[in-house]
Amino acid sequence: MIAGGTGGHLFPAISLSQIDRNFEYYFLLDYRTEKIIERKKLKYFKIQSSRIKINLLLPIYLIKIIFGFFQSIKIFLKYKADLVIGFGGYTSIPSILAAKFLRIKILIHEQNAVMGKTNRLLSNLTNNIAITFSNTKHAKNCAIYTGIPVREIKKSAVRNSKIKRVFVIGGSQGAKVFSNLIPTIISNFSDSNKKKIFIIQQVRSIDKESTARIYDNMNVKFIIKEFFDDMYYQLNKADLIISRCGASTLAEIELHRKFSILFPLPSAMDNHQYYNAIEFKKYNPCLIIDEKNIDISKISKKIEKIIFINKKSHKIIDTVRLSQKKSLSNLIRRIIKDV
Repeated sequence: MIAGGTGGHLFPAISLSQIDRNFEYYFLLDYRTEKIIERKKLKYFKIQSSRIKINLLLPIYLIKIIFGFFQSIKIFLKYKADLVIGFGGYTSIPSILAAKFLRIKILIHEQNAVMGKTNRLLSNLTNNIAITFSNTKHAKNCAIYTGIPVREIKKSAVRNSKIKRVFVIGGSQGAKVFSNLIPTIISNFSDSNKKKIFIIQQVRSIDKESTARIYDNMNVKFIIKEFFDDMYYQLNKADLIISRCGASTLAEIELHRKFSILFPLPSAMDNHQYYNAIEFKKYNPCLIIDEKNIDISKISKKIEKIIFINKKSHKIIDTVRLSQKKSLSNLIRRIIKDV
């Protein structure tokens, strides 16, 4: 499985390997996600790749891709790959090209509601395409709606506490703005409600000290970390989730059936996080906020009301939508066996 670049590409691949243990999985990635895969103790190889830009550095970009192409060929031949799955991002380019060259079966998985440029390009090499959202833009007609791999959970008993837990997850790109925005929003809460809130928040290392100081000054209970190894536990215990709109994160929020406040990343390629949020909102209770156009006072009151007053029920499960969804694991078996 090729899933380098970001956690958004890698986490679905990891989940797939944990859900379906009928196959032996090898991960191909670049240095950017190496720490994540090492923590999981999974088998992986680092390969060279590059995004392609038409400028003076184009020869260097192409050399990296060619080098990654031959690295991939060596790995595929050594381990006798039956199927190569690309989870998007430019890291997939050399490996998918190598699979095509070796006539190994290829599956492309698109996580977002707008198919990324790399997957649009590579999907021309195969008709085996899986999509997370049934209305994914730019997907080929042959694409199969499988959703995104998410680990199963064991839910604990429903909490009945006066202290409200708010879990804030922003990812590497989103944590910066949340470090300023979320404390500002909470500062507008009533003093009595500040005493009844517990913030669990992901922050960048350089923001930890300043964010902690702000919460201390407000007498708000908090835990702040750069990364949460117990993500599912925190999602399960949260009364409210504040998050960016990566496809994997949204799938996990849906699995835990929690109300969420969503801030699509404005700089996301093709504005895909906004479209992820729009698709997500069709079946899940949430509030989508444009961070470029925020009335802090108004948003603070709305979020405070959601946390402490509103009864947050989950939307009715759309059985028609679920019946249309196919199992990604079954699709993999079908491709390998050519059924």
